[in-house]
Amino acid sequence: MGMIFRLIGPQLLLHSTVGNTLVLVCYFTNWAQYRLGIGRYTPDKVDPFMCTHLIYAFASMNESHEITTFEWNDEALYKSFNDLKKRNLNLKTLLALGGWNFGSNRYNRMVSTPTSRATFINSVINFLKKYNFDGLDLDWEYPGTKGNPPENKQLFTSLVVELKTAFIAEAKKTGKGRLLLTAAVAAGKANIDASYEISKISKHLDFVNVMTYDFHGDWDPFTGHNSPLYRGNTDQGVFLDFNIDFAAKYWRDNGAPSNKLIIGIPTYGRTFKLSSSNSGVGAPASGPGPQGKYTLTAGILANYEVCDFLKGAEKRWINEQKVPYAVKGNIWLGYDDQKSIDIKIKWIKKNKFRGALLWTLAFDDFSNHCKQGPNPIIGMLSKSLLTDSGKEICRLYMV
Repeated sequence: MGMIFRLIGPQLLLHSTVGNTLVLVCYFTNWAQYRLGIGRYTPDKVDPFMCTHLIYAFASMNESHEITTFEWNDEALYKSFNDLKKRNLNLKTLLALGGWNFGSNRYNRMVSTPTSRATFINSVINFLKKYNFDGLDLDWEYPGTKGNPPENKQLFTSLVVELKTAFIAEAKKTGKGRLLLTAAVAAGKANIDASYEISKISKHLDFVNVMTYDFHGDWDPFTGHNSPLYRGNTDQGVFLDFNIDFAAKYWRDNGAPSNKLIIGIPTYGRTFKLSSSNSGVGAPASGPGPQGKYTLTAGILANYEVCDFLKGAEKRWINEQKVPYAVKGNIWLGYDDQKSIDIKIKWIKKNKFRGALLWTLAFDDFSNHCKQGPNPIIGMLSKSLLTDSGKEICRLYMV
């Protein structure tokens, strides 16, 4: 069993990892390098001991169905990102392909024939090996969305099976460890049903990363929390299922093993502009709140911007959903705090899910702007998930 020693201030941290332990999967975003001031995030800001798996988002795909870089300096970032494994020998890194802005067109063309899938798979193996990644994260949002071929549901299964088969063959050929295969998947029931043969893909994926956030946002004509744990009192129709508890259990109950399910937790909040005197959950809204000083995107605030918003705001708690929100003037903000994160962690453990998925590293308060310590959300998740005294992960703190 491999051991790693790490000096943290006056403490010496000893930890070991064993198979089937709880994990914390954290996404790094290659466009966060363009933010200004305390918003700028690059691999040198990543603490390699906070997460068990780091996923680099995003790669791209060319017209020949081959995986390729996206940013002009991805190759340099890949090196500094994967060099983090020199400091934590147990750390695993993956490369994500896709994302919301990537769309489906290139995925659609690639999965359409066995030949194009084989071209893609060969390029993936060569690319991951060249840049020292440990695996691939498929982030196709989403195979079965409206406008995509209905057969994508089955073709996505074929892609997953063929990737896993090729990864196993490559490992046997080289005598080295097998590349990991994960997928970031939908949390909304309609997209799940249209996009995935759950039991089939779950057999071949190492982790199923359920994106249990963005349940509500400024696209809705009413306020609602970004990542509620449970159903809310004002939820109706399809919105009854827009919560972490439903989404995770829907994946589980339809064939995804609990020990492969990774539950998404955001490090950001979503804002609405209120359009009436009502400021509760489900209140009428007319678009996003103003952009944050550093993220510069209307309707979203990184954790390090949330603390500034909360100054002078009225903080409230949604008891049935176990998450907070705040109101300042005509702006409504749903976010996560220490209490809601703690409840979510306990829920993950109670339901025996494999761990948490963090979107994103760059949105936590890594510079300690809020004076709560650097990376407060990631740190809390890491401490609570990865320091279970006992059975699976051992961390000994010695002064």
